[in-house]
Amino acid sequence: MPAPPPSPKALGVTSPISSTSRLGELAWWGFHFAYGMFYLCSLVGIVAFRDGGFTKKITQEEDEELAKAQAKYWTLSKSPLPGFRHDFFTTKDGLKLHYVVNANDEAVASGNIAIFIHGFPDSFLLWRKLLTSPNLQNHVLIAVDLPGYGGSDGLQKYNADGLLEPLTAFILEMRTQYLGEKGKVIMVTHDWGAILGTRLASEAKELADRWIIVSGIIPQHMRSNAQIHAASALQMLHTWIRQPLSISLLKNAFSTLSPIRGQFRRSFYIFIFQLPQPLANFYATMGNYWWLRTMHTAGAGLFGRDDKPTRSLKASEAADYAAMSSGPGRAQHASGSLKYPESVLRRTKDLGMSEKIRIYREGVGLGVWEKSLETVVALSELPTKKRSSGAGLFDDGPLGALNAPATFVMGSRDPAFERSMSLDGMVDYLTRDSQVLTVEGGHWLPHEEMGSKVIEDCVEWALGGEEQALKKHLREETNVSVKFLVEKR
Repeated sequence: MPAPPPSPKALGVTSPISSTSRLGELAWWGFHFAYGMFYLCSLVGIVAFRDGGFTKKITQEEDEELAKAQAKYWTLSKSPLPGFRHDFFTTKDGLKLHYVVNANDEAVASGNIAIFIHGFPDSFLLWRKLLTSPNLQNHVLIAVDLPGYGGSDGLQKYNADGLLEPLTAFILEMRTQYLGEKGKVIMVTHDWGAILGTRLASEAKELADRWIIVSGIIPQHMRSNAQIHAASALQMLHTWIRQPLSISLLKNAFSTLSPIRGQFRRSFYIFIFQLPQPLANFYATMGNYWWLRTMHTAGAGLFGRDDKPTRSLKASEAADYAAMSSGPGRAQHASGSLKYPESVLRRTKDLGMSEKIRIYREGVGLGVWEKSLETVVALSELPTKKRSSGAGLFDDGPLGALNAPATFVMGSRDPAFERSMSLDGMVDYLTRDSQVLTVEGGHWLPHEEMGSKVIEDCVEWALGGEEQALKKHLREETNVSVKFLVEKR
């Protein structure tokens, strides 16, 4: 199923009555609540009557398989993936971030590091295909769990400050530990990790040499597109009021809003997640975690073109995906000298879902990031290259434009994003040496055979020094059909 575009409010669509008046605010809240409730009630009916989700119980086999998968991936004294070890980074405020790293001598000697950041509802395990690729083992590979996910501490507030500050501190520490004098830092991000990645590439460009953004968008860009469509439609409606016999004006206004309506349909779950907390939590866990299991089926590529699953996940497959989303179980909190934070233990009661959905609720996509003094100083001490997103000499591009080279990799069948909303006008938000490309696939490209291959080749190209154009590199290294939408030189 789709994963996160910005919230409907972040799309820039405000009440048509007045964005400043109390009446307008109330009207928008009423629509927001009614839309979320409509979809919640509809899905409750589907789960209850079509899927029988409320009568299904977790079987003993499912319990046992999940316990085995959690022990395999989350036992701190064991290697989660071949060549990798568990570790923790603690911020100055005491927040513990869990990550895995393959810091062998050969990888460290390269001087290059690639840092992977997942999205909802995942963990570092989203990247296991890439982390275990033989083609990348000569570089330091690091995959971190977002705050509130996997084995990382939760936050008091999942806003821009709460998420971007610790991620910046983490990247700075990994640079200190592993970056060689002539090495490169490559960030690889997906879903909510991608949205956070675009924020960092815009506001902390010094952190990395390249950002590989998978299945993600630039929040300000999507909001701008929504505002353009809404303003155009409203202008047509104003004209139609003066010319009520012109039916074509009314049709054109309705057609102009089509991308916004399409994005709203794709974002139905966000409206639900922004309902009052008990309702949002209920949706996240109802029917034996129906929504989570549906996303796992999508991640495994089991939905056909008719949007129906071709088969069910086997018990072992379902357990693997569940362990990836849930993080460690209670049994993993008592092992070895390393310890998971107490907040991770508290999350086990609902597989962490009530904590994970807070990333949808608390404004990180477009909220203001007020950098701490420590962050400002640390970033100022890093070398950087001056790059512009705009066309003019003094034009740094529109608000939210990226200030570091980026490679966007999108699935051609990604159900999360309306294409015109997420991609139209993207070139204005990118620096030189940036690309936007699509590959045949859905939203969870790191799981998919073709998607993971393209991402791997992009990472290999970036770590290898970008000696030739990415299009040429992909043509030589992969048989996957890739379409370049933007190449900004």
